[in-house]
Amino acid sequence: MDRKAENSAKRQRLVAVLDVGTSKVCCMIARPVPAPGFLAETGQTAQLRVIGFGHQRSQGIKSGMIVHMDAAEQAIRAAVDQAERMAGKMIDEVILSVSCGRVKSDIFSASVAIASESVSKSDVNKILVAGHDYAASEGRTVLHTMATGYRLDDDTLIADPEGMIADRLSVDVHTVVADHPPVKNLMLCVERCHLSVAGLVAAPFASGLSAVSDEEAKLGITCIDMGSGTTSLSVFADGNFVYCDAIAMGGNHITLDLARSLSTSLEEAERIKTLHGCAFAAASDESEIISFPVVGEHEAPQFNQASKAQIAQLVQERIEKILVLTRERLDAGGLGDMAGQHIVLTGGASQLAG
Repeated sequence: MDRKAENSAKRQRLVAVLDVGTSKVCCMIARPVPAPGFLAETGQTAQLRVIGFGHQRSQGIKSGMIVHMDAAEQAIRAAVDQAERMAGKMIDEVILSVSCGRVKSDIFSASVAIASESVSKSDVNKILVAGHDYAASEGRTVLHTMATGYRLDDDTLIADPEGMIADRLSVDVHTVVADHPPVKNLMLCVERCHLSVAGLVAAPFASGLSAVSDEEAKLGITCIDMGSGTTSLSVFADGNFVYCDAIAMGGNHITLDLARSLSTSLEEAERIKTLHGCAFAAASDESEIISFPVVGEHEAPQFNQASKAQIAQLVQERIEKILVLTRERLDAGGLGDMAGQHIVLTGGASQLAG
């Protein structure tokens, strides 16, 4: 399709999102439409209707990080082209999901003296700008800056301070940051596809928004996104996004464990994981035998065998490592209690049985 033959996506009021992951690259194109009556009553005036979607197998990407610029560019181009053909529209900018660069939370408190009699929006914005600048001072890319709680004159937490009388406003600020070079390389790869980056969103935050309901966010919940190369976690409490982190371990590591332990190819290990992998072995799994080719035997293939219970044991060990690391990250961030008793699992690796 001729990109010059179409008006820009900005003029057409299209929204395009690009997710560059370890196993696949996804592009989604949506158009804002008026919200139905029941949503309009809540103050939501518009919603997005997806009109195009494309996905391609990732190349040149590891843990969301660009490791081969040309290969990654081709994968992104193919996913975007597929979405454009489905939508029948061209895009020239995307909102980019970021999972590389050690995405993590930085939480701190800041305060400001109130110049006028009551708190104004500019007072709140002043603190958020200061929080953004503080987080960026260490040379990291700031993806999000948001307030998770307000206090007037060091009193109890309140929901919205605007218009209230106080001498000093204190704000609990949550910033999400990532290492600058990996994010810059990701943006450069997208720009090589003749697309501008309209905005950045932390992948754990995006996963949480898609998988967690408003009620769950108020009660306290942890969303664990088990991807191919990384496992990310986001915590919501009192309706706010309060913490996120990422672990460089995911479904690909299960595949590697199977390939090494069973002496088979990565392709065969992926097939075994998908068809027979489970997190817990049943009593009947001891008697269910699976055959698979030995790696390196091309002319006269030899086959090994393993029970489904043995495969489940290998899968379980890796999943336990991932979940233990997740628990340690939550405890280190002081979020053990705030995360609540509820957990939402999402991502491809979470689709394993058990």
